[in-house]
Amino acid sequence: QHYFIQSNLRKAPMTQGTPSLPSLRSLPKLELHAHLNGCARLSHLEDLVSDPSLLPSPPPPNASPADYFSFMSSVAQITTSASNLRVVLELVLQDFEADGVVYLELRSSPKHSAHMDKTQYVETIVKGMEAYSGKMIVRYLVSIDQSKPLSDMVENVELAIKFSKSSPFVVGVDLCGNFFSTNKENTLKVLERCKAAGLKIACHIAEDAATADQTSDIIRDIAPDRLGHATFIEPESADGGVVRERGMLIECCITSNLLCKSVTSPSAHHFKAWWDLKHPVLLCTDDSGTFNTTLTEEYQVALEAFGLSIEELVLMNLNAIKWIFDDSVKDKLRSVFQGFVPH
Repeated sequence: QHYFIQSNLRKAPMTQGTPSLPSLRSLPKLELHAHLNGCARLSHLEDLVSDPSLLPSPPPPNASPADYFSFMSSVAQITTSASNLRVVLELVLQDFEADGVVYLELRSSPKHSAHMDKTQYVETIVKGMEAYSGKMIVRYLVSIDQSKPLSDMVENVELAIKFSKSSPFVVGVDLCGNFFSTNKENTLKVLERCKAAGLKIACHIAEDAATADQTSDIIRDIAPDRLGHATFIEPESADGGVVRERGMLIECCITSNLLCKSVTSPSAHHFKAWWDLKHPVLLCTDDSGTFNTTLTEEYQVALEAFGLSIEELVLMNLNAIKWIFDDSVKDKLRSVFQGFVPH
């Protein structure tokens, strides 16, 4: 089956080289893979700590993946109160809208703390999204950390089911977490529960070469709606064949993969292989604060590495609307992108 939308978009002239960041920023964009705490910038946190020394240190040059994860864990310690979480959420939403994002699915794992329980965590995000006054459409994916005990994972799933019935802002779940410390049977159990409840599913998958051959059960039996990263799934492999046959959109995060050392250069990124096959892909940021990037900068990297045109970036977004998790706004978003002629 051919999943690419055919468009009559006029080819954008590229005779003057790569478009400037401001012109790319003005493009409407979808963002489908963004972690709330990972998108927090140090500037967002400065007023939330009593002492500047309590701010997490930014990852050092040539940081390891563990350094980045440690930074994100430190940020999460600051957002353990409802007030801080609400402030960070507001600032992150403002950042994305200023970057040209018109539809954002933000993901975060509900957490217990001394200040709030998991239900209150989800409520805080939902209320913050309800109160957001910008024009960008914002939605929430409840993350399920597969490295946690089964009871913790199940609790998150049940929260996602509960809030998806009562709030239009909760539109699905995100499977995340360290695959190396995962009980695969537990992961499959909770994903089967999600499917039975009718939840839409995005799965982090095949981020590491050592675990790429352990994801077949999820791809074949669960058939997630979207795949996060999928760095080590080759299009011509058996798993890649299932991904192509079922049309699972791949959320591609170039800077994240570069800094976490799962790809060696932008031009070596797997985005291009899937794009050339006309398979649905979308450029995303992953953790824009941690990796000090923006979606506009990700687009610029793709333009330079793969020779894409602005028209193709618009088409990428137009096509990806099929895979957003809120069906009610798809027509509205298509009207934003269809016929969009870049200058």
